[in-house]
Amino acid sequence: MATDEELSEKLKEFLRSSDLSTTTTGAVRRHLEAEFGTDLSHKKGFIREQVDLFLRTELNANGEDEVKEEEVGEDGFEDGKSGSDNGEEEEEEEEGEEEEEEEQEPSGNSARKKRRLNKSSNKEEKKRAGGGFTKLCSLSPDLQNFVGETTLARTEVVKRIWAYIKENDLQDPKNRKKIICDEKLKKLFNVNAIDMFQMNKALTKHIWPLEEGDSSYATGTSSKSKGMIKPQKIEKKSEGKKTGATGLMMPLQLSEELINFLGTGETSMARTDVVKRMWAYIKENELQDPSDRRNIICDEKLKELLNVDSFLGFSMTKLLVPHFIKE
Repeated sequence: MATDEELSEKLKEFLRSSDLSTTTTGAVRRHLEAEFGTDLSHKKGFIREQVDLFLRTELNANGEDEVKEEEVGEDGFEDGKSGSDNGEEEEEEEEGEEEEEEEQEPSGNSARKKRRLNKSSNKEEKKRAGGGFTKLCSLSPDLQNFVGETTLARTEVVKRIWAYIKENDLQDPKNRKKIICDEKLKKLFNVNAIDMFQMNKALTKHIWPLEEGDSSYATGTSSKSKGMIKPQKIEKKSEGKKTGATGLMMPLQLSEELINFLGTGETSMARTDVVKRMWAYIKENELQDPSDRRNIICDEKLKELLNVDSFLGFSMTKLLVPHFIKE
């Protein structure tokens, strides 16, 4: 059985190599289930919390906002407590999110249920290969030379680079998160050394999106245009399927109440940005219960928005669901 620490590390590794505009917490959970070969339905809340924590800590612009210990408490991890201690409420939260995903993609309901019943089926996994974290990307000429392919999924690129690093013993013995570049890696990254997070950022300029709306491509042919590879399109397998409709960074339409609460005039915003601003408001107004900082005591403004007197921090996402309007 995988420990929380192991799950957290694999989750971060996966998110660093994923397209966050199309990746969902459900996709993250399914990836971890495949990675560890076990059902993680009981860990839905834990996974959601770890995703939120990752987005707030590692994706803050240029690392301007360092995470303090009390911020960990926002996700129910204060004083080392795991979110899995709150099983029932966490499961409700994740189920609420999955229900929202299903409503936004009604045509995919039966396929989603089949995937849950056949998690170990390679055939079912192939059906998902058109979008999200398995989406094929076009590679820069330098990266093509390194991996020997013209198109690959971002996760596969990262996997191959790590295989190369381990095969050539390029991890710094004193700090294995640091990579000492050999000539081949220097040519790719233009640095003498790089850490894991920097490597994923550096890969961005080498991994390009294929033409929008195409779910699959032929990898055998390519043509150069302004330095970019445009692989030949092949016929799409399914018509009208929305990809990334509930991605973590996807802007969502906000309710009038939420627009008024935020006070910025913005009518749409990514769910993660809304949560971040909600936490800023909570801290600014000192609404965390001093005896248990995971518990939020609502002031009048927050009561009016969420219709509760108090709530646990990790359940905020569920309380906000009615304020994200489906178009």
